Amino acid sequence: MTTKAPTSLRPKTVKWIRGATLINAAMLIDAYGRPLTHVRITVTYRCNYSCFFCHREGEEGGSDLLTPEGLARFAEAAVKLGIRYFKLTGGEPLLRADLEEIIAALKLQRGTEVSVVTNGYFLSKRLEGLMRAGLDRVNVSLNSLSPYTYHRITGVNGLDRVLEALSLCRDYGLPTKLNVVVLKDLNYHEIPRILSYASDMGFDVNLIELIPLGIDYVLYSKYHAELEGVERMLTAMGAERVTREFQNRPTYVLPTGIRVEVVKGYGNPELCRGCTRVRLTHDGKLKPCLYRADGLVDVAPLLKPSLPRHVAVTRLEEALREVNKRRRPFFS
Repeated sequence: MTTKAPTSLRPKTVKWIRGATLINAAMLIDAYGRPLTHVRITVTYRCNYSCFFCHREGEEGGSDLLTPEGLARFAEAAVKLGIRYFKLTGGEPLLRADLEEIIAALKLQRGTEVSVVTNGYFLSKRLEGLMRAGLDRVNVSLNSLSPYTYHRITGVNGLDRVLEALSLCRDYGLPTKLNVVVLKDLNYHEIPRILSYASDMGFDVNLIELIPLGIDYVLYSKYHAELEGVERMLTAMGAERVTREFQNRPTYVLPTGIRVEVVKGYGNPELCRGCTRVRLTHDGKLKPCLYRADGLVDVAPLLKPSLPRHVAVTRLEEALREVNKRRRPFFS
């Protein structure tokens, strides 16, 4: 028998329209007509895994400078400009002992949605606290259901712990999505099994193409798989194909009801055309694109408590306007 989470633990529903962006007067629009609605926040560079393909969000190592107090100010500025979606990533976000405080700080603003991308290793012990803080949804990396292959990919014998955490996510009713990097000769043949597991659990899935960032080219060539074969596989399963407006992602709705998004992140103008986000790095810089090392806007000084809040919020708004001006499709 499973135990349902207390009502107080369940995240409040954030109303939104899948596949449609609601434009308001305050929203930032870049020179290519793309609204800015999402910020992907790297809360730490550190990770307890050693996945051979990890690109660390395109960032360099260094100290983690983001604090709950600073992010509360950042969220206040962002919401004024129509930004509502904050995704916390790393590294491994759960290595931050104050992750609950970070989530609560971002949720001080009404109508925000806060999600976390995690490998899931520490999730079962932290899940209740994260949900009490206001966590709306979670993405959990699950690149194999085979303990041997899982260890080969991540360098950690963590599959059982992750599956335990995923069971808790289901029991607590937390919206959960599985992130699967598709790897030739490693997990490609497991995709039907992973989708079956996801269907049984009621989890949506991202099937993600391996990109040549942060990985040796020899390894990239060895394990990169084109996703057209995956799309044919989904069609053969009877899936209905739709397009999600965010990054124009091809999305397949399986007969079981779960949604499978096919994420082609490299050499894909359609993805760039539908991109609506910027990044906040672990060392406090606004980054307009995963693939760009230029165009960064340093906001670390604005996140310090020594600066009066109203001054910080105003300057953070200016910084967001500036990074939006620097946004451009990387692939066109």
